Amino acid sequence: MKKRILWTLLIISLCFNVYAIGKNFWVGMYTPNLEDQDILGEMTQLVVESDAYQKLTETEKVYAITTGVDRNKGGVYPFHYGVSVRTDKQSYIFSCKDKTCSEMNIGESTYSRYSEEDPVLPLK
Repeated sequence: MKKRILWTLLIISLCFNVYAIGKNFWVGMYTPNLEDQDILGEMTQLVVESDAYQKLTETEKVYAITTGVDRNKGGVYPFHYGVSVRTDKQSYIFSCKDKTCSEMNIGESTYSRYSEEDPVLPLK
């Protein structure tokens, strides 16, 4: 009886540890740490200063700028960072043009929630 309880506790403990380690690893793939936040902040400034962003603001209304990390897509530093500019028509994801990340360019474009919905602010 005691062996059964010990085995049960061992299995539960093992499962919990595997879950906790796996969750931390998986969340870490998409969550920026403090160093990432600094880099993404500087990248956002580069985006706002870029020619592509300036041209974009002439034709579309920008509602939001967000940042993100995706270490799971196989990119290497600094290409796993992205700055998303959300407009009334589409969302544009800016990424580094080269390894020095001295310039930003539009890498992808996706659906924008603002093409069909009103902005969140002001809160009602």
